[in-house]
Amino acid sequence: MAKRVVVIASGETERLALPHLLRHLGEEGTLIDEPIRTPSRNRAITAENACRLVLSAWYEKLPTGRPDKFVILLDADAKDPQDIVARFEEDLKATAVGHRVPVPILSVAAKWHLEAWFFACAASLRDYLGRDLGNVDTSQPDEIVNPKRHLIHLLKAGRGEIYTARVSAEIAQRLSAQELRRSASFARFESAVRNGPKPA
Repeated sequence: MAKRVVVIASGETERLALPHLLRHLGEEGTLIDEPIRTPSRNRAITAENACRLVLSAWYEKLPTGRPDKFVILLDADAKDPQDIVARFEEDLKATAVGHRVPVPILSVAAKWHLEAWFFACAASLRDYLGRDLGNVDTSQPDEIVNPKRHLIHLLKAGRGEIYTARVSAEIAQRLSAQELRRSASFARFESAVRNGPKPA
């Protein structure tokens, strides 16, 4: 029987790109509920709005169609992802959402947004951009400082385009899960969605 997973993330870029980055899980029996849930008006994820999104997704379905778990993707930027997750989970626990929704609610932090994940797939990103990646060291994608800024620059120089949520989805369509796993934060996120145990 397929697992149903609701993913909650921070914005339009994630809402459009994540279904492509997780498409391989459907073949393994993990169904991602679409659309990806995001806070209204491009707000950052907080425990309070995550609680509302979890409850909304839980109660909008008939009991037989409810999700088997929730995965909340947080942005760590330059901060320690473990600290971000620990603080968020403490705040989420205070909302008591776990007492109202009897399935796992997991939190995972992406280091430097999902744009770092794109750099894990250097060859595919080069093909999309139509140019080399300049002096960006893609050997450790999660360690690229402000990868979104690099992507904006490369996109403008290579294709003459601006970076939008639509562009993030186009890039995501070209990337392979195997290459994406070069990003430790993507691998943790994928593991949380696929397996459900607390990511390390």
